[in-house]
Amino acid sequence: MKQTAFITGASGFIGINLVKQLCEEGWDVTALHRKQSNITHLSKFPVKLVEGDIYKNNIDSLVPKHTDSLFHVAANTNFNRVPDVQQDLDTINGTVNIINTALKKGVKRFIYTSSLATYGAQNGVSINENSLSNALDIPLNYFRSKYLAELEVSKAIEKGLDAVILNPAHVIGPHGGVVWISFVESIVSGNLKTTPPGNSHFCHVEDIARAHITAFEKGRAGEKYLLGGVAASFEEIGNIVSEVTNSKAPMVSFEKDSSMESAVFDLLSLNQIVDSTKAIKELDFKYGTLKEMISDLCIWMRKEKLIE
Repeated sequence: MKQTAFITGASGFIGINLVKQLCEEGWDVTALHRKQSNITHLSKFPVKLVEGDIYKNNIDSLVPKHTDSLFHVAANTNFNRVPDVQQDLDTINGTVNIINTALKKGVKRFIYTSSLATYGAQNGVSINENSLSNALDIPLNYFRSKYLAELEVSKAIEKGLDAVILNPAHVIGPHGGVVWISFVESIVSGNLKTTPPGNSHFCHVEDIARAHITAFEKGRAGEKYLLGGVAASFEEIGNIVSEVTNSKAPMVSFEKDSSMESAVFDLLSLNQIVDSTKAIKELDFKYGTLKEMISDLCIWMRKEKLIE
């Protein structure tokens, strides 16, 4: 008998890559998307498409009873300053609604796509699953909303929800992510002259999608797993993009570009160190090279005619 999955945010960056892998493995997938979502790519997969907003009360009518895994991937990823009412509605209220739906429908396991952002701004110290967070001190509402949404999942776990939390760092690959698509386009067009001086960890979206499936299969109920990847600087990322696209590489700058929000520049200037030991041991988490993930993103962008 086929395993069944319900995916929120199915037309998004991580969501559609997860859909692809689940379909390849023979899962029966119900894919949730918003009315305004572009489902051109999603509609190519053999899934049941359902339309709705995760914060609305009718969402439980869309989730099949006794679904094996509910993958809650959807989130509002805008980097607006605090407050952002719509982001809170999408990310916090939406997560509470999806949790209640999972409990009501008897979902066997709940996989929550959180973020490294829930740990806030950590500079020069190794971040692991037990690290303290300062996310509520960050002026960007994304950090606050993801932290509070993850807190709701943790509360539900204490009440008996079988859930696993995943915290990816920077994710790169096909179907892009708005930030990385814009980053590549700006380098190719010559509009991006500088990059921030920070360092972080980067992972191929296909490896993140794979981690979602192994979290269902092997993850310990109630646990969270940091998904880091390759440690690199934003300068290195820019250099590889320029190499792959035959474009001029941006220079590192310690001064904020006029087009960049100051809070974003400050965050991208940090030296982030992500410890993925737990995910590597318990989820068999593996990740490829920077060149692979950036090349795959650029190949996809060329196919979509986003760059030449």
